[in-house]
Amino acid sequence: MRRTLVLLGGIGLLALLLTPATGSASSAARAAQVRAQTAQDTLAFGRTLYQQGCVSCHGLDPAGPSNYPTVPSLADVGGASAVDWVLRTGRMPWRSTVGPAIERGKPKYNESETRALSLYVGEAVGDSDLPTVDIGQGDVKRGRDLYAQACAACHGMNGAGAALGGANIAPSLRDVAPLDTAEAMRIGPGVMPVFEGGDYDAAGVNSIAAYVHSLKTGADDVGGAPIGGKGPVPEGFVAWVIGLGALILVAKRIGGKT
Repeated sequence: MRRTLVLLGGIGLLALLLTPATGSASSAARAAQVRAQTAQDTLAFGRTLYQQGCVSCHGLDPAGPSNYPTVPSLADVGGASAVDWVLRTGRMPWRSTVGPAIERGKPKYNESETRALSLYVGEAVGDSDLPTVDIGQGDVKRGRDLYAQACAACHGMNGAGAALGGANIAPSLRDVAPLDTAEAMRIGPGVMPVFEGGDYDAAGVNSIAAYVHSLKTGADDVGGAPIGGKGPVPEGFVAWVIGLGALILVAKRIGGKT
């Protein structure tokens, strides 16, 4: 009887010790299953949205050719990052067949729809990664230096943007989100080159995004009317026009009295 009780006690103790591990493993398996199902649901939702809003121009297969020679294949534009960028900034769906597609607009898709479409296209073309950016980890001074080297020639040191000739424009950066900056650097929209690796690693991207964000807050404005932030030449031109105009009016007034 004593041996039987000892044996039963040992079995009970062993079962008690193994139960948490087994339960934990089961919980982990269930969590993984839920995540997998959620991912599949997201992809299915993205596929539905693609068929409803994108297939007429980009074709039935995102990785295949588009339906029009002027419409790029989604296999060549930058994967999930490119889709996320154009949808969040309202550049797609294209509002008109006339005018530059690079122009920002009001987003047509909400956050969950944008994510689903981005991941669906990204999975289809083999590039479903989305960048992460944290301006709190960036160095604004280093970001300013990197921006001066790589971005200022087109966008201007103050981020006001400019026309580059033809149908190409460098849009203003004074109202962009940090993620916009990171995604544009990764995909190189329009005639913009791709910036990856070297100085443009995660720390470099965070720093550039932090500097661009500082343009939005106007941290570098030391006074005066910026007149659109277009730089000293147009601002000087406006000053001369106003100044000369005022002098002419004063001269006419004085001349009329004599």
